[in-house]
Amino acid sequence: MRVFIIAATLLAGALIPVQTAINSQLRVALFQSPVLASLVSFAVGTIALALVYFGFLRGAVPDGAMLLRTSWWMWIGGVLGAFFVMMGIVAAPRVGVATVVVALIAGQLAMALVLDHFGLIGLPIREITPLRLTGALVVLLGAFVFTRG
Repeated sequence: MRVFIIAATLLAGALIPVQTAINSQLRVALFQSPVLASLVSFAVGTIALALVYFGFLRGAVPDGAMLLRTSWWMWIGGVLGAFFVMMGIVAAPRVGVATVVVALIAGQLAMALVLDHFGLIGLPIREITPLRLTGALVVLLGAFVFTRG
């Protein structure tokens, strides 16, 4: 199962530049608006997830009590995702999809190390070891060199 999850995650990562390129073209078709392109992208994604959850998985609708048990900060994931998508749309035509992806990966890796190391947002602690830090620094250095070209 672990191998499947890693392979599916690699596929998801491989699709990020494709999504960025598609959304950048959607922006061109929609008044040159990165906000409208992001909105359409999220609307289509929401419909797709609803079809999977309610159609394929036969998921139940959460009740009010379940929603009230959440913390306020649990609701900002969508806002963060919207910012992620919109920045890809804004940046790709200006700096190229490859540079966008390198910058995204560098930012993701840096924050992931912090989240893991301190066990933030309810995650289990996975300390930064010298080997993990070295790997991260190599990736971050590569991102820095890549964005200079």
